Amino acid sequence: MQQKSLSLMQFQKKFGTEKACQKHLFRLRWPEGFRCPRCQHDKAYFQRTRNLYHCRACGYQASLTAGTVFHKTRTPLHKWFWMIWLMGRQKSGISMLSLQRMLEIKTYKTVWTMGHKIRQAMAERDANYKLAGLIEMDDTYFGAPKPGKRGRGAAGKAKVVVAVETPADKPRFASMRMVPRVSSEEIQPLVRERLATEAVITTDGWQGYSFLDASPDLRHEWLVPGSGQEAPKVLPWVHTLIANIKGNIRGIHHGVSPKHLPRYLAEFCYRFNRRFWEPQMFNRMLHACLNSATITFSELRT
Repeated sequence: MQQKSLSLMQFQKKFGTEKACQKHLFRLRWPEGFRCPRCQHDKAYFQRTRNLYHCRACGYQASLTAGTVFHKTRTPLHKWFWMIWLMGRQKSGISMLSLQRMLEIKTYKTVWTMGHKIRQAMAERDANYKLAGLIEMDDTYFGAPKPGKRGRGAAGKAKVVVAVETPADKPRFASMRMVPRVSSEEIQPLVRERLATEAVITTDGWQGYSFLDASPDLRHEWLVPGSGQEAPKVLPWVHTLIANIKGNIRGIHHGVSPKHLPRYLAEFCYRFNRRFWEPQMFNRMLHACLNSATITFSELRT
């Protein structure tokens, strides 16, 4: 039987208390029972006053949230659960201001930091996977219109390379990366880290993609002779996703700074890549948060 997504009322009933959230987090982190992070021993006693598991073998004191996105958080877990559920459920995303109001989080700084911690976990999780098979690739620019050169080489805009896996002429998975320049030197790391060998990559005629012709493990197809206006027609899915992410950032977030843009791109791709697994989205996001070290507000601001 296919698993169904929880309704809002079902979610509230299941995760309405701190105790329920802690139990669920425990089952996800240690599905076979407690394991000491230091010695892997499976026996511990729980210090309720400090919320610590004390290993009976080596004496190590383990916290349920240590080494995770939730480490040293002062925000109740049930609010974290709600935030993760809402960020995963909204296909176009949700603004931090809306989440602050809905979850009654006291300061915008807190909810903003929580949002970026979750996005960072999404980015780290997706970095484990590669696109394969037929792939469309192109680049785009984010930022308010400014006088001067438009398109490639435009000043003051964030440059992003987008790749979309397209089996049977349908989009399946996507990856986006901000780069300093749309050049071979900057695009090669994306190809090396996020594209599988033997992929067939389709691009327009921009010279920055010419290095693909020399790769023994990839096949490169040029579909547009130059960087002309027909790219959206011959690279339809990559341009559809570009339009969607730009609409998302304009409409939901009202623009983002280049400094934080990579995490917003990661959030978009994470949801897109799991759009057919909505019932599992919440637990998948929790797993990502459990396997990602926290980042602080100071680190986000520097």
